[in-house]
Amino acid sequence: MERFHKLEFLYVKNDTEVEIPDFLLEMVNLRHMIFKGYSRFSKSCIQRATKDEIFQINNLQSISYLHIFNKMEGKILSCSPNLRRLKCSLREFQDFSFLNRLDSLRLTFHHNYVSHLISLALNLRKLTLLCFRMSWKQVKIIGRLPNLIVLKLRVGSFEGRQWNTTEGEFQQLRVLKLSWVDNREWNAPSDTFPRLQQLVLRHCNYLENIPSSFCYIPTMQMIEVHDCKQSVGKSARQIQEEQRDMENEELQVIITNVLKRV
Repeated sequence: MERFHKLEFLYVKNDTEVEIPDFLLEMVNLRHMIFKGYSRFSKSCIQRATKDEIFQINNLQSISYLHIFNKMEGKILSCSPNLRRLKCSLREFQDFSFLNRLDSLRLTFHHNYVSHLISLALNLRKLTLLCFRMSWKQVKIIGRLPNLIVLKLRVGSFEGRQWNTTEGEFQQLRVLKLSWVDNREWNAPSDTFPRLQQLVLRHCNYLENIPSSFCYIPTMQMIEVHDCKQSVGKSARQIQEEQRDMENEELQVIITNVLKRV
């Protein structure tokens, strides 16, 4: 591999976890490092980070899928300041605030508790969280990310079943997708989600309804409800009717597999 000094795109079709050698991180022409299965930094990378040895700054723009076990491994990412897209699995939360150009971030937590989302990069436009446990306080931090346009929450649990969004949250969000999350109530004042275009709910088994304030979001184009309570589908239809009364004929509603009981 050291001979491929002009390599820009690396794709590894691995089924088991592979190690990333340190020389890959110092290939200045490498832009994208994609692993079909998980990868992690090699022991030599970790040893260098432990000794505070400086890695050569690289030009990596995307890495996936990366397994990060501890803060020392997360520290290695500091040699990739141009990173724009990152998909990784965490054992403990990392500080990503130094990745100033990070545009898209996907984090899998293995059902660990998430407590430090304040360390997210402020320029994030797309955020996906999987297999998480967190408080609503952390969701509020997400809601204040100034450039966030896509948010996906999948297979998650919260402290408390009521989600109350507050003034000033999710001001730029265009797409919201919730799958297998356990909130029961959802309250949103009219000044949240002002630019939302697409709402997708999948297997939100406990959710009772969609906030009525969504009736007044003029940018709404699509609401999808899959495997949720009948009341959720009903609230989606009510929102569609209200939108039509306000001459928004573009809003489409798709409802499939209504749950009879939970």
